[in-house]
Amino acid sequence: MGKIVITGASSEIGLSITGKLAGLGKPMVLHCFKNSDTLERWRGVAEIVKADFSQREELDMFIAGLDDVEILVYASAVTDAGLVPQIDEESLNNTIQVNIFAYTKICQALIPRMCSKRSGNIIGISSVSANRVFKGQGVYAGSKAYMEAFTKAIAIEYGKKGVRANCVAPGSIEAGALKRLNSFGMEEIKQVNSLNRLGSPEDVAEVVHFLCTPASSFITGTVIEVSGGHLMGV
Repeated sequence: MGKIVITGASSEIGLSITGKLAGLGKPMVLHCFKNSDTLERWRGVAEIVKADFSQREELDMFIAGLDDVEILVYASAVTDAGLVPQIDEESLNNTIQVNIFAYTKICQALIPRMCSKRSGNIIGISSVSANRVFKGQGVYAGSKAYMEAFTKAIAIEYGKKGVRANCVAPGSIEAGALKRLNSFGMEEIKQVNSLNRLGSPEDVAEVVHFLCTPASSFITGTVIEVSGGHLMGV
């Protein structure tokens, strides 16, 4: 039975995905960098691996430890924000390393093994900002646009060998930095969605779970938005 690997599993969205995919009954590998204590409830049930993907040595060690992976959910991300002239080099490098380089290297390592088994499922957690960019999101949005294009390339190159690849693009989800805003500007944020509310991490997890079931077996190379009808931006 192939394993499920979830990177960024200690985030609120990652935790919801973990809880949902645990019901599939497959062995799981849960990656985290920070907040590893949030994964304690899964210790003994899943393998927990801590690694900083911005550090090449730690990324290489994580990849070396992967075997018999059937499903990859890449939810790791650097979400630094800043206007273009204000983006410092460290933030730029970290975003590229985690959001682009690590995702690429992990997929490169897993795809040949998935092809040999004629079974593989890759899901990248993107963002609506890949297509509708707001001020201060230039680098982050660009990294998510890369994820979506790269994931589609996997789908077209390896679909005939049994590998599916899709992205899930959350919009205004009540988690992480957005949740920390509390009531400040929350009504304005809700109003950019046609449903006039925020989404939850569970909303994202439900779509990821769907993509991991036979019901989605004819879906590949797509980006599924979980955005409540996110209308603003360009």
